[in-house]
Amino acid sequence: AAAVNELRPDIVAHVGDIADGPVELRRGQAAPLATMEAGLARVYVTGNHEYLGEAQGWLDYMDSIGWKTLHNEHVVVERGGDRLVLAGVDDATAESAELSGHGADFDDALAGVDPGLPVLMLAHQPKQVFESAAAGVDLQIAGHTHGGQIWPFNYLVRLDQPTVHGLSRHGERTQLYTSRGSGFWGPPFRIFAPSEITVITLHSACTAGPACV
Repeated sequence: AAAVNELRPDIVAHVGDIADGPVELRRGQAAPLATMEAGLARVYVTGNHEYLGEAQGWLDYMDSIGWKTLHNEHVVVERGGDRLVLAGVDDATAESAELSGHGADFDDALAGVDPGLPVLMLAHQPKQVFESAAAGVDLQIAGHTHGGQIWPFNYLVRLDQPTVHGLSRHGERTQLYTSRGSGFWGPPFRIFAPSEITVITLHSACTAGPACV
């Protein structure tokens, strides 16, 4: 949390997998999220691990500490006259959890969005990028893979996901950034997959002129 605050970000995005288990069990470990600061917005979507425990409880908790949970919805942020759509969908496993009102819904997340505005989509799993691309999203931010966490599991991740880590392009418009994440699952270590806090700087698309390369 201190490292994030040192970056002085406009937007802080958490793309899921806070913890295994319910909020009451993990409240102390999750508490530092409340101290993270952002100039425009702090936004969150669920990961698959929330659906192993208490997904709605985590949505309520994040709302209670001042984060905006993007539960198949969006917000618009503005800086210097420029506007950006921040959208988010539930994890790909949400529907199978059979919780009322849960399940990734890109149509709901983007309902009423001005088609002239750029869209940043939060979706936990990289493979959700195919739905992002179909919806005309400009950039999806995902997690889930942990970069493989322990080599050579990164090769197994590729059997289920289109990317393991980093920036990729999907179709003519949509880019995907897959973060290795800052934590771990299972064994508390990583091998050839260091954790990260990702800093992404967004620029307007260049459409004409000699500066466009």
